[in-house]
Amino acid sequence: MKETIALIGPSDSVKVMQESVKRFFPNITFKTYIRERTEDSHEVLEQSQSECDGLLFSGIGVQEAAKAKGVVSKPYAQIERGAYSLMRVFSEIQRSGLPFGRISIDVVTHRVLREVLREFGMTFGKVHSMPFTVQHREQEYLEWHRTLLESGEVDLAISGFGSVYQELMELGHPVFRMLPSALQVRETVTHLLGDIAAHDLRSAGIAIQIVNLHRSEEHAVNQYDRMKDEGRFFLELLDYVRAIQGSLFNIGKREYAIFSTRGVIESPVHLDMFSRLLDWGRANNIRISSGIGIGSTAFEAEKSAQKALSHGRRLPQGGVFLVHGDHIHGPLGDRDELHYRTRIEDSTLLRIAGEIGISPSYVDRIRAIMDKTGKNIFDSGDLAACLGIGERSARRVLKKFLDSGHATLVGKENSHQVGRPKNLVRITI
Repeated sequence: MKETIALIGPSDSVKVMQESVKRFFPNITFKTYIRERTEDSHEVLEQSQSECDGLLFSGIGVQEAAKAKGVVSKPYAQIERGAYSLMRVFSEIQRSGLPFGRISIDVVTHRVLREVLREFGMTFGKVHSMPFTVQHREQEYLEWHRTLLESGEVDLAISGFGSVYQELMELGHPVFRMLPSALQVRETVTHLLGDIAAHDLRSAGIAIQIVNLHRSEEHAVNQYDRMKDEGRFFLELLDYVRAIQGSLFNIGKREYAIFSTRGVIESPVHLDMFSRLLDWGRANNIRISSGIGIGSTAFEAEKSAQKALSHGRRLPQGGVFLVHGDHIHGPLGDRDELHYRTRIEDSTLLRIAGEIGISPSYVDRIRAIMDKTGKNIFDSGDLAACLGIGERSARRVLKKFLDSGHATLVGKENSHQVGRPKNLVRITI
């Protein structure tokens, strides 16, 4: 399949990128999305992602501004303003005949600046540097250069921002523009094409997410407030569905199904968006449980989503799980997130499960907990919480571990609560 790449940034940078892509990648289709100011780059995200397989930003400022105000779900990369760009500017300065004993330069890191100055053999009386950070807006870089130029502290400015360069030019200040180099474009596009190929493989398959809302009766409110809260949640859910380019269906009382693709719904940025919905629900005493199912058919994906949802419903505060085949991940985004299997083919785990007399999936889940936490001593309460079972059942599981020789009793919990102290058991699998 012929890939289509979006070239995003100010016109001068995009022109260089366009010429380089034509030269090195004649079989690639590209579309240009011009925004002269970095802060406006988010305006083209929705259109570019609907039309292209990957995004190539002209620089880190354009990329970070887009991510700050929009959602980037397709593979993306940015052309770093590194040594190539800087050396080309220094060559232009030398040819210009302008005095350059003192300069101001933005975007590039201090390390790159030092290395290029040493390699190029250029000496300056004073170099003022302001590397890129997401905390500084484009206007701040402009004012920084302008102050230094108008106070006479520098002879000329070097900028990686198209609008900063343009405005300083219009004010009559000596300024040079750092642009992407052809070699940087070639290298970056090569990596981006690899990311697109990996993304396409990962995206193969249908994803169905089921979302269920439940309000605790202990925090009952009047019907109007309940409907208002649920309406607020629905609006947030619509934004999430739009971001993952999915379809939303109401499948029951306070229960929704979302149809999307695996690559989009599994992306960290979208899982982070859904985590914020979970947090909102907890703050409003609404438990939100969710299950994501991945499959090659809609039937398979929905079956997996229902299985994942059953795990999410067991959590007192709600949560989201993902099921793909025999693999379960969850609670997603939680510090206690685990990855385990429902069907075990590992001969060692099968043997251990048979010796203990419990489900192989329980053994795999306990192993995942031990790997994740580095903990191997449990009481019945710990194990019940980890496995999503009752404490009485957890006591029976621990007894089976002890009876089979796959655990040892190491003590009893020192508790001030009424009742027998709990056994502390070290599991060895």
